[in-house]
Amino acid sequence: MGTVKILSLLTAALLFVPLAANARVLVWDHDGGQSFHDPDDPERLVGSERAVEAALANLGVAGVERKYVLPLNLEPYEAVFVLCGFWPGDGRLSYSEQQTLANYLASGGNLYLEGTELARRYGGTPLFRKAGVRFEDDGRPLEEGNVNVAEGIGPWRGISLTYYSYRTDSPDAYVDELGLAGGEVVVRSRRAGNRSNARVVRYAATALPEYRVIVSSFIFGALENGKHTRADLMGRYAGFFGLTAPPNKIGVAPTSLGRVRALFR
Repeated sequence: MGTVKILSLLTAALLFVPLAANARVLVWDHDGGQSFHDPDDPERLVGSERAVEAALANLGVAGVERKYVLPLNLEPYEAVFVLCGFWPGDGRLSYSEQQTLANYLASGGNLYLEGTELARRYGGTPLFRKAGVRFEDDGRPLEEGNVNVAEGIGPWRGISLTYYSYRTDSPDAYVDELGLAGGEVVVRSRRAGNRSNARVVRYAATALPEYRVIVSSFIFGALENGKHTRADLMGRYAGFFGLTAPPNKIGVAPTSLGRVRALFR
């Protein structure tokens, strides 16, 4: 069998491996050890990182790593989840960390940014200008409440989860209200905000190198499983990032160069 034919067969085999099997995902736990009441067991305190990791595992996404210090080189990762927590002890992003994340997007990466104060603190930075989102309002204090129900809209219409922390726990204090700068609102709070009830915005860069960003101002782990589960919402995140293939299309080669590069690491 000729060399060219062997290479062609190897390439075809790689392209039709289920996407989740090739994923290497970083969860950067940058909330300083914050915890809140577990929606599944209110007597227990948990952090959002455990809910994110459990939801990814539920979807069959392998190769998930948790780190407490951001690696300087993120290119080996198919997706990076940044968890900065909630006011007042939310994790801050240094200039060098912002630059590392921006460089990752420039390499064609998939970035999830979570934190109640991220848009307020970094809405005017180069990193957020790449994310297709802008800061609208700081939200309300805890006693007034911000997010009662997280409700999918547009392409994510139909998914709905109760926010367990509503008016009772710190993840619902001063939850940033988001605006658009090229992105698309995919999750809103059912309760209207001061200026906006947009709480999750996604953005897909179409110019090369292609990259994708999801910004969430509410805390994923504070969502309560019900008719829809956290894994259902994570399925939207993972599908947008190409970590899981669409139904009945497992193994179909992704078209994004940012995703193709991950298959040949």
